[in-house]
Amino acid sequence: MENDLRTTLNDIDFIFCFKHFFKCLSAKKNKKEPLKELFTELLEGLMKDEAVENKTTNGCFTYFVNEYLGNDAPRPKYQINRRTLSNYYKKYVNNIENDAGEPKIELKDLIAKYLGYKNYADFLGSTKKKKICLICIAKYKKSIVFTLIPMLAIPIFLYINYETSNCIIWKKDHYEKASCTNEKAIKNTLYHIDIDRFKKVTLTKDMEFFTNGKENFWYGSNKDGKREFFTARGIHPETLKELAPITRTILKDEGLLNE
Repeated sequence: MENDLRTTLNDIDFIFCFKHFFKCLSAKKNKKEPLKELFTELLEGLMKDEAVENKTTNGCFTYFVNEYLGNDAPRPKYQINRRTLSNYYKKYVNNIENDAGEPKIELKDLIAKYLGYKNYADFLGSTKKKKICLICIAKYKKSIVFTLIPMLAIPIFLYINYETSNCIIWKKDHYEKASCTNEKAIKNTLYHIDIDRFKKVTLTKDMEFFTNGKENFWYGSNKDGKREFFTARGIHPETLKELAPITRTILKDEGLLNE
């Protein structure tokens, strides 16, 4: 029924409208920034994908390029790598200016298909969904007001509570939970930072940098280009760039390791 654009008022019952309205209300495409939504959903989808072992931004984009494209989906005719997706994400989601340009429609279609849409046009939404919503409103206006809306109160409340409890904000040397309405807050559902372990530290020579060969600290550069160190994986609070695990070369460069 949903695929037929000639659907009439008499063909739609309340049960169908009830189910369809959840789709209408859950659609959250930002029409002014569709590429921001596309790459945000891509990273969120990859983070939830059980096939992705490395749940970092680089790990997710590496999986999409090396595993998904060419195996589950045809690889684009032009060259694409993990850095390509990373630059698009930084430009359209983090608003970091770079030379990424705009992704070609072929890549946008492939990303949309990975997310479960037919193509990029389907991702943006079609007039078909709007028509069905309008038909439902016209036929079941009173029923929607007195039946559907009250039933939506609980999931809407839970959604708002979830959205406002999964953001974090940087405080001097650590992250704290914060309301997502705070303009400086970031969604931790994207980065999965363990805020109980994550802290900026000053390294000294007497610290244990590795345990059984595994690094105990991560590093990244601030906006001034100065290298800073942290106690867990995550992103730099100033640049939002993913941190890298320390290496002996980095420690030697900092004068912390003499070998």
